Parts: sequence; structure tokens; C-alpha cells
Amino acid sequence: MSTERPEFQPIDIAPARRTWPWAVVGAALVVALIWFTRRPPTPVETKPATLASVVPSLDVKAALPIAEPAKAAPAPAAKAPEGPNVLGSAMAAAKSAAMVAKAELDRELQRTKSAQAQAASYKKQIDDLQKQLGAARAQIAAMQTVQKPPPPSDQEQILQTLAPVLRAGNNGGQP
Repeated sequence: MSTERPEFQPIDIAPARRTWPWAVVGAALVVALIWFTRRPPTPVETKPATLASVVPSLDVKAALPIAEPAKAAPAPAAKAPEGPNVLGSAMAAAKSAAMVAKAELDRELQRTKSAQAQAASYKKQIDDLQKQLGAARAQIAAMQTVQKPPPPSDQEQILQTLAPVLRAGNNGGQP
């Protein structure tokens, strides 16, 4: 089957893609990234530092002398990091946060394992109690069969069956 149109469009006929908008967006992102990394850090307020340095105490008089010197001098921990190793300090902070999260995860995993072990011990204890209950039921059934009177003989069964008829016949003749 022949067709007059080619199966695929030639490359020359395909419309040209415009790449200049993408170049402008990329350049804007690079400029924004450089601006954020080169801009000076904002000064840190001293109020959060003073509240962090206050020791929790029930005695108000003992807490006041600790808070007053902190107002006079800003805490060195609140100071912004200086030098080119900004990423290193951020990585150290992230690493310490990850260590805290890992410790909490390990604690929860240990708690889960201990709960599972306790549940397994409870299941074992329940199985043992079920076995003891079965044995006790078997002993009760054996004692009940021993204490049961022997079955009546054939003559006794016949007399028990005819007893109501004989009583009705004897009582019916007397006034």
C-alpha cells in the first residue's frame, strides 16, 4: 500500500523549540541562589537566648539573679556561625537531631520488642492454664463416672416401668 505522504515528518519541518525561556528561568534561579548564600545573616534577638538560659526553679528569688546577667551579655550559642563552613555547622546540627531521633526510634523498638515478648509469655501461660483446665475437667468427669450408681438390672427396669400402672390399679379399687 503506497501513500503519498511520508510516514514521519522530516526534521527540517518540525517546529523549533524555544529554549530561551528556560535559559532565563535557570539564570534567575542561579542569581537567587547566589543572593541567598551571599547575603549577611540576620541579627538574632536576645530574648530567646535569655529564656533559654533561665534554669527552671520553684524559687523565684534564685531564678532572678541567673536571668539578669544573661540580659547584659548575649549568649555565645545564639551567635551566628562565622566563616565559610556554614554547611558544616548545619550538617552537625542535622546529625545531632538525627541521633536524637535514632535514640527515640531505638527506645520505641525496644519497647515494642519487650511488649511482644511479654505477649508471648502470656500466650504460653494461657496455653499451660488451658492444659491444666483440660486435665481438671477430665478428673471431674472420671470422678462423676465412679460415683454414679450402677445401672439398674433388667428386673428393676421392668418394675420401674410397671410401677405407675400397678399403683393406679391398686388405688383405683379402694375408696
